[in-house]
Amino acid sequence: MLLASLLAPVLLALACTGSPPASPPAAGPPAAGPPVTALLTIDTWRYDHFSAQDTPHLWALAAQGTRYTDAWSPVGLTSPSHATMLTGKMPWEHGMRANNHHGYRIRDEVPRIQEQLGLRAGAFVSAWPAGPEGGFSRGFERFSGPESGERGGEVAVSEALAWLPADAPAFLWVHLYEPHGPYVGTGATDRDRYAEEVRHADALLAPLLEVLVARGSRIVVAADHGEVLDEQACGRQHERSSSELVLHVPLFTWSPGQAPAVVDDLVGLSDVPALLRGEAPAHHEAWLAESGMCEEACAPGCAPPGLAGRDAVVIDAGGCFVRRPGRGLLTEGHPDPAHLALLDQILPVPPPEGADLQEAAALGYVVP
Repeated sequence: MLLASLLAPVLLALACTGSPPASPPAAGPPAAGPPVTALLTIDTWRYDHFSAQDTPHLWALAAQGTRYTDAWSPVGLTSPSHATMLTGKMPWEHGMRANNHHGYRIRDEVPRIQEQLGLRAGAFVSAWPAGPEGGFSRGFERFSGPESGERGGEVAVSEALAWLPADAPAFLWVHLYEPHGPYVGTGATDRDRYAEEVRHADALLAPLLEVLVARGSRIVVAADHGEVLDEQACGRQHERSSSELVLHVPLFTWSPGQAPAVVDDLVGLSDVPALLRGEAPAHHEAWLAESGMCEEACAPGCAPPGLAGRDAVVIDAGGCFVRRPGRGLLTEGHPDPAHLALLDQILPVPPPEGADLQEAAALGYVVP
């Protein structure tokens, strides 16, 4: 199969180390059909877990495409970061400032990529923060997600494969909630179990990748944000962190005949719509981001607690610089003053409206 041929060098290297990759689910021959424009997103996927060891199927495909080594999320929250991928706008521009179960939504006047491509569009997501509430479902002829909480990624993949039109090009968005916590697996530590979930997500996507490659599709793969494990206080609380562990994300593209490339330029999740159109990402001299909320135990000195006290971040060639309400600028480098001034573009967060307390609790979140 096509994906198997792409994987061959990676599998050989892993065999030499004695560390076999996760086995993908069994799949039949790739389905024939017209090309697909596909966005595949893995929730809470750390950049340092994008590798031949942790994600052998995705790594093999990325090796034949364009891999972006300096890609960034605007915030460690599922809804706002996915809204950025679908609109090309930052959270303070598209309006989704926190997760949809906190009452936030994409502004009605903001267009979505699924409305702009002129293709039949289907979305298959694995957790409530990826939709349909908050405006994610607009522009999709088929939008499928759990009625509450989360569901296994195998359901989203199976539904996506069953939906793909055999007679027309289409836009497809598939979202996996693995490896978002709480982690499952046999590992002794959270770090071990997290790595198991990453490998599981990679294996779940293998049959879908096989079909997409066979159909000559344009594929964009990204994480919405990363994760804190044991490096900081409040492990698994990515929404409370503004660190590179959370904001630096995997991102790559693949399409037929694409020359392999590794790009070290600064890019971000707002570039995803351009990549889906087959265009080059924007030129960024700096990237703006923010934490999801302030909790003093996780971000010492932040104030006030909740959404209003979240960190503001600017990332440029000099590093990652954080401005924390209550503390001021936290930096060990020499940030560009012009780039620091960009932090004023991050607008204050309006208070949440219509928060779903039960839904937030089911996913392990609290309403700020």
